[in-house]
Amino acid sequence: MDTWSLVVRHKKIMAIPKRIVECRKGSYLLKVAGYSLYEGIGAGSCISSPVFTIGGYNWTIDYYPDGDMKGAERFAIFIIVPISNVKDLAVKLNFTMLAHDGKSSSNYEYPTKIVPNIHEHPKYYLKKETLEASKFLKGDSFRIRFTIEIIKEGPLEKTVHYSRDDEVTASNLSLVSLLETGEGADVSFIVGEDIIRAHKYILAARSRVFKAQFFGPMEGKKKGSIKVKDMEASIFEAMLHFIYSDSESLPVFDEVEGNRPATVALAQHLLVAADMYGLERLKRVCEKKLYEFLDVDNLATTLALAVQHYCSDLKDACMHFVKAPYVLGAVALAEEFEHMITIYPTFFKELRQLNTAAEPY
Repeated sequence: MDTWSLVVRHKKIMAIPKRIVECRKGSYLLKVAGYSLYEGIGAGSCISSPVFTIGGYNWTIDYYPDGDMKGAERFAIFIIVPISNVKDLAVKLNFTMLAHDGKSSSNYEYPTKIVPNIHEHPKYYLKKETLEASKFLKGDSFRIRFTIEIIKEGPLEKTVHYSRDDEVTASNLSLVSLLETGEGADVSFIVGEDIIRAHKYILAARSRVFKAQFFGPMEGKKKGSIKVKDMEASIFEAMLHFIYSDSESLPVFDEVEGNRPATVALAQHLLVAADMYGLERLKRVCEKKLYEFLDVDNLATTLALAVQHYCSDLKDACMHFVKAPYVLGAVALAEEFEHMITIYPTFFKELRQLNTAAEPY
């Protein structure tokens, strides 16, 4: 059974003299089944809806069963996230709880609010204690209707027929092609036995570490060749691909798809590289990948890595996993467990606190 349902409605375009006002309004029906199953996954952990389209823009909704950060565990939090480029896009939003017969209630209809810049990712807070005592949670599921209304204005020059379904020529902008061809490259990295060419300004624009290395007071900034130590060439190339593409879909993960140990090892090494060069978004991509593949075989190495590189969300996920019945015993048998204890000497103390702490809310 699908956890998510979709209902989308659109309004027509209307015009007034000298100005065209485009109003598109759509509703997305979100059904969360198995509410109790998601509780306890930890603050900052979310479940994302499929991508849906309203007003010609793509959207998704992130559901945080235990809040999006520490201190917000008493709330279920919903964040409306635009997938399309929505810079400076203003919208009107509405959030309504629905009973299982499809009827809404004024007590659970949040006032419509205008968001001048949807890129700020507006949040809706639902107190879990209130939800659990309401008629809207039934059969361990509940439903919410999100309404998004987009308003755009501009000069009316001529009357033309336009359909948003018309094909638009794809952009031919590709920084990755510069990386692959090396055209215009002005710096070389020696990684193991490989020489990898890149572009200083692109690297500096994406990484504060590279910026300081090339244009700051760091030693060796004027060198044309830079030796990279303690990193495999494949990892360095994967990191550069992210820098040039800004895409979470990295070909290097596709190459090891279906191979769980290889995927985990790749994500671990890439996380270290991301932390080394100050690439926080790539770091989060690797954290998410490691969380998805977390099991008793890799928990010790993943937890040690999370502690070493200050990945608080990943560390919390590991700790909540290891406190589950029988997991600690299995993890303790792993060869990496002793190394993990060396890296994280307060492990047992924090685990006891986690097991004995009362529920915060």
